[in-house]
Amino acid sequence: MRMNSYFSSIDTKLLDEKLSSGQFPFSKYLFWDTPIEMIDPKRHKKYIIERVLVKGSIKDFYFLLKMYSNDEIVAAIKESKVLDKKTTSFCSYYFKVPLNELHASSYYN
Repeated sequence: MRMNSYFSSIDTKLLDEKLSSGQFPFSKYLFWDTPIEMIDPKRHKKYIIERVLVKGSIKDFYFLLKMYSNDEIVAAIKESKVLDKKTTSFCSYYFKVPLNELHASSYYN
């Protein structure tokens, strides 16, 4: 994982402290339509991954990579139908998944 180059402009130590506190780490605006206390990071994994990738900040992306394994993220993006073209391209590049393996990419061909 290329964590250092992507996150050199943010205070990762502070973010790690927030993550270890046990509170919901992601930006609340991402989940405007759902009460945060109703979101279970294990049960709603795909929902969280999609929201963060499409609308999240670099800090949210950092939390995502810390909370979920690459395999979990790749599984979610492969079956996602909500990723936009830019996000699909980024995911393909970052996670080294061919575009033709991402379900959402079929909407943009």
